[in-house]
Amino acid sequence: MKLTLRKPTLEDKSAYLNYIEAWGNEFVIPTASSLNQRTFEELIERIDLDEKNMIDPVHRVPATTYILIDDSQEIYGAICLRYYLNEDLFKYNGHIGYGIKPDKRNQGYGKYMLSLVLEKAKEHKMTMVLITCNDENTASFKTIEACGGVLENKVYKTDGYIRRYWITL
Repeated sequence: MKLTLRKPTLEDKSAYLNYIEAWGNEFVIPTASSLNQRTFEELIERIDLDEKNMIDPVHRVPATTYILIDDSQEIYGAICLRYYLNEDLFKYNGHIGYGIKPDKRNQGYGKYMLSLVLEKAKEHKMTMVLITCNDENTASFKTIEACGGVLENKVYKTDGYIRRYWITL
């Protein structure tokens, strides 16, 4: 089985809807990959506009959302790479947000997907990336650390602490 990291396309609709359904009542992460009362077609359009920073250039930054998909068209996860940080992203969210489908967690796919997007960051001449996770999300911080993340600090956000990691590329 071959896994590929790529941008979703309109041809991925069925696989993507299955991916979203697999999350059940969980909050889909990253939020850039959730439907949030949008159609799949609107999501694809938003992903394209996000990459060009055409949605809200004052409050958002250019970003690309990728999916990790196998050769049978099953989507394992989604990951968003932001090309620079605004104040809020610097404090709490970082350059990268990612999520793995519930039935694929704790199998190494998050680490693999993160390593692939770090290569994309290098292609964009990024030299360091900030990545964060909730303090209680052990699987996520172990994934970040396995990919070279160095904990800078923890900051409090309304519902708990956020771990802030830097990865040197």
